[in-house]
Amino acid sequence: MSKPRRARFVALEALLAERRRDVPPDVIQGGRVLVDGRVVTNPSARVRADASLRVTAEKRLRGDVKLSHALDTFSVTVSDRVAVDVGASTGGFTTALLDRAARRVYAVDAGVGQLLGRLRLDPRVVNLEGTNVAHLSTELVREPVELFTMDLSYLALADAIPQLERLRVSRSADLVMLVKPTFELRRGSLAATTEDLAHATERVARAAELSGWQVADTCSAPRTGRRGSIEIFIHVRRSG
Repeated sequence: MSKPRRARFVALEALLAERRRDVPPDVIQGGRVLVDGRVVTNPSARVRADASLRVTAEKRLRGDVKLSHALDTFSVTVSDRVAVDVGASTGGFTTALLDRAARRVYAVDAGVGQLLGRLRLDPRVVNLEGTNVAHLSTELVREPVELFTMDLSYLALADAIPQLERLRVSRSADLVMLVKPTFELRRGSLAATTEDLAHATERVARAAELSGWQVADTCSAPRTGRRGSIEIFIHVRRSG
């Protein structure tokens, strides 16, 4: 009786490249590859050479949807501009900026390991993870900044705005911010009333004006926050 054939194992990234040459290299880390029906996120994982592979569709990031709406509403120019995305997290805002042909995006976040792999690999992205907004400097961002975006948690925008002056801010710079009333008003519980939103927006606008910005417009975010709170975008321009 002949011996049963031993299964052959190969690295997942090699097997995927062999079968699907049209997929970007970060789909595995992004959790989009199913091996025999189970998600595997390690490109070096050894899998059976005859395993079934399925690549799922990429979900659009919440931040991408939100900022895209704001940029369109405010008619903010992004193409060929240097941008700083403060509070980048997984990279929703950064994605929206790249899709609109930003020349370079500095992705700033106090946390580490959150930015998506495809953004880490994009040559237009400078990954400044582990960087608090208070630690920004011209050593980290060596060129004039023409566009800022901000989406912060636990830190009020009103406190973060003055920190941007540590950088070289273009005279024609734009700043687009997502106002979250709970964090802006430093509430221990959810701040979700229209009065809360108005108070938070006024506080951000005042802080921006004191730092040399001029309020241009506001618009409602197309989606609520993760806890169902109402959010609003505020667009300010550099003045003087």
